[in-house]
Amino acid sequence: MTLDTKKVYTKSIVTGASGFIGVPLVKSLLKKNEEVIVVDKNPPKEENCRSYIRDVSEKNSLDDIADNKTVIYHLAAKASVPESVANPIDDFNNTCYGIFQVLETARKKNCKVIFPSTASIFDPSNKLPVTEKSYVKPSSPYGAAKVSGEAYCYVYNRCYGIDVRVARMFSVYGIGMNRFFIHDVIKKIQKDSSKLTLLGDGKQIRDYLYIDDVVDGLQDIANYGHPGEDYNLASGEQTNLIDLAYKIATFMGVPDINISCSNESFPGDVPMWYGDISKIENIGFKQKIKLDHGLKKTIDWLNLG
Repeated sequence: MTLDTKKVYTKSIVTGASGFIGVPLVKSLLKKNEEVIVVDKNPPKEENCRSYIRDVSEKNSLDDIADNKTVIYHLAAKASVPESVANPIDDFNNTCYGIFQVLETARKKNCKVIFPSTASIFDPSNKLPVTEKSYVKPSSPYGAAKVSGEAYCYVYNRCYGIDVRVARMFSVYGIGMNRFFIHDVIKKIQKDSSKLTLLGDGKQIRDYLYIDDVVDGLQDIANYGHPGEDYNLASGEQTNLIDLAYKIATFMGVPDINISCSNESFPGDVPMWYGDISKIENIGFKQKIKLDHGLKKTIDWLNLG
C-alpha cells in the first residue's frame, strides 16, 4: 500500500476520552468543528460528538465507527510505572492488546493512528537530553509495553503502509491531573504546610509540559508530522524535583517549608530525563505555557477542588 500524503482527514476518534489528556483533546478538536467520536469504558458527556462505551482491547471494537478519513488518537492505556510494576499482566493486556486492535482497525480501514508513548522507554544511561535516536531499554513494565506498542506501529507502517505517528510524552501536568508528583506535592502542602517529604534524593530530573501544550503537540504531530516517525513531546527544559517542590511551596505561600527526602524510591523509577525537542519544533510545535505559569494554574485549580 502506498501512503497518500495529501489525504484529507475529517474525523477523529479519541480512545481513553475520559482521561487526563483525552478530555482536553476532545474539547480542542470540537472547537475546530471536527467530527469527533469518543470511546471509553466510561465516556465523558460532550455535546456535538458521538460516544461509545467500549473496551478498545477487544477485537473489532472500532471497525464500525472508523473509515479512511479517520485519525485515531489512541489514549486508552495505563499510565503508571508503580502500577505496572505491581501488576505487569494488567499493564501488558491494557497497552499491548489495545494498540494491536487499533492498528488492526487502521489496517482494515486505512486510518491514521497517533500513538502516545513515553520517555520511560529510554535507557537511564543515555546522554541527556534524550533524542528520538537515544538508546531504548526500558526500566519498567510500563516502558516495556510502550516499546512493544511503538514496534507494532512501525511494523504496520512498513508492512501495510498505515500512517502511524508516535508521540513520546515526558512529564505531563496541569488542570485535570489527579496524581503524580506535582499533584501530590500540592495536596501534601494543603494538608500540612509545615513539612514535606519527597521520594528519592530530590535530585531527580524531569521535563514538564503543560496539558494544553501536550494537546497542541498531539495535533501538530497528526497534522504536520510524518508517517512512521516518532517525536519527543516535551518542553526540552530540565527541572530538579526538590527545586520544583520549593517553587510550588513558594507559589502556595509557604516558602520556608521544611522539605526532606526519603532516599527511597519505587522499582522502575528513572532518576533523570529531559528531551531534545528540535524534531517536533521542526514541524511547528512551540511550548506556550511555561512552568511557572502552568504551576500557578494547576495550584489554583487544585485549591478549588
